[in-house]
Amino acid sequence: MSEIVTAVATSHSPLLTLPGELWMAYSTRDRHNRDLHDETGASVTFDELSARHGDHYEALINEKHFVERAAACQDALDRLAAHLEAARPDVVVIVGDDQTELFDSTIQPVITIFHGDRVEMATGEHLPDNEIANAMRDGYAMRPSTTFASNSSLARHLIGGLLERDVDVAASDGAPVGRGFGHAYGFVARRLLERVDAAIVPVLLNTYYPPNQPTPRRCYRIGQALGAAINDTPDDVRVALVASGGLSHFVVDPALDELVLDAIASDDGATLSAIAPARLQAGSSEIRNWISVAGAMVGRAVAWRTYVPCIRSVAGTGMGMGFLAWS
Repeated sequence: MSEIVTAVATSHSPLLTLPGELWMAYSTRDRHNRDLHDETGASVTFDELSARHGDHYEALINEKHFVERAAACQDALDRLAAHLEAARPDVVVIVGDDQTELFDSTIQPVITIFHGDRVEMATGEHLPDNEIANAMRDGYAMRPSTTFASNSSLARHLIGGLLERDVDVAASDGAPVGRGFGHAYGFVARRLLERVDAAIVPVLLNTYYPPNQPTPRRCYRIGQALGAAINDTPDDVRVALVASGGLSHFVVDPALDELVLDAIASDDGATLSAIAPARLQAGSSEIRNWISVAGAMVGRAVAWRTYVPCIRSVAGTGMGMGFLAWS
């Protein structure tokens, strides 16, 4: 029988692939981001946010602060990598999301499990040729011909196990021509699994795109079903779960992030399930991945967590970086 030996959750922001010295240059794109939302989920502009905050964040927008925040994040990532290495999993099930790397508006499943033998990564050809983009390609394993071993046997058991538990799931055994898996999976494989001899099984939730984003309540129940399916799998494998993405972005919302982290630490599925979907817009939608893994780990204690709010502009844009490990 399979065994869930541990689980972790991590942000996968582009900032985590860049040195702190480049955060200022990266943040300039926030002024033109049309996907900004405030703490209520309402759409706002960069200028509107700037007017609300005045000079509140001005002291944080400097290279010294960015370098310090970057170092704190990398320390947490090192700790997650060591945690996974010590757990010695045979397979790592990564719950992430697709951002038009595989799917587009012609078809957008609520949940998909990959059951092929090799995970083929997207190439990142859409990114420009500059220092920031090249660092992102490396950090996200988005280079031509980059693949990772998968475990089709376990994946097929999980598909069947979810169907038995009334979770309708799409199945995929390969990437469409010219496409590949995205940064939610490449970041975990490259940054956290370098010293872990394990196959990966991607689970894709549609966190981002209306009209069929799963509710937080549904995500928690999917996670519960996923955990039960892993435990019922006849294959004798050690499984680790990873939630990839989040926390709040592109506008940092510490109150939302702390609510999520506190609820996971206290094994409070009711609070996670009751989060208003309106608050899970844009990048904050990836909190759904954390909620799903929390559902799979119900009854399991959190070993540690780290939260680093990385505000990168006077408008409060940036990323609420979260890192968490279950026992």
